Amino acid sequence: MNEEQRINVCKTSVAQINNVLRTSPQQWRTYLNLARSVIAHLDATTLMQQPSRATEQAWIIAALQRLAFADPDNGEVEDIAVWCARQWQILLQRDTQNVAALRGMGEAWLARAQPALSRIHRMDGSDSSGGSSQWSAPSITSTEDERQNTAATTEAERRCGTADYVEARGFLQPAVEYLERAVAAAPAQQALSGDLLVKTAEAYMSLGNASSPRVNERYFRRALQLLRAGKAIPGYTLCLYLQRYLDDYGRLLE
Repeated sequence: MNEEQRINVCKTSVAQINNVLRTSPQQWRTYLNLARSVIAHLDATTLMQQPSRATEQAWIIAALQRLAFADPDNGEVEDIAVWCARQWQILLQRDTQNVAALRGMGEAWLARAQPALSRIHRMDGSDSSGGSSQWSAPSITSTEDERQNTAATTEAERRCGTADYVEARGFLQPAVEYLERAVAAAPAQQALSGDLLVKTAEAYMSLGNASSPRVNERYFRRALQLLRAGKAIPGYTLCLYLQRYLDDYGRLLE
């Protein structure tokens, strides 16, 4: 079997992994050994070193990364995730504006934040992946409202200094940085999609929920801008949950 034939076998296996993640995601663990075999075979070829095949490379890396983070609440499959991160970095060393690589890195950091966000959700009873926020319009209807708002803000500030919040922010900050770079680079390459905009918005929503009430409003505002931009993409429709978020928090932040 020559190198190109070996590469084609690897691509067939990656397509199989992609299909399983789409149709039977609960079976993801049974494909870890296949993914590791693909990586070993790819490392024995020159495919990932060929600058002219960046699109193929990005497709392979993205699929294997989805497998590595198939159970985000419980963390990554480390060896596969590390390989994917290394390949994204190689792509970015060749082309700092590679949208797929910027997005891939951003999504990896976002996925790494999920275990901490899940713990926050379980502990605080709020959806820290973006379903609720620590920011709301201030109320000045009564002294009691002011007292309750002050107490809530003090408690939110206290929580933001705890380990899970600190861990989540440590992952979410590079997530939004990489995703913002992808959003900025995409228009020139005709690669700006509603999906990319919404993924970036979700990262900002998570960062807002993991941040201090003193600073998180700007993250929520940026999330709303991105959701509106995504909704404006022809043919793209926000899911019901995000449309509700846009409606509810859009009014609060106007």
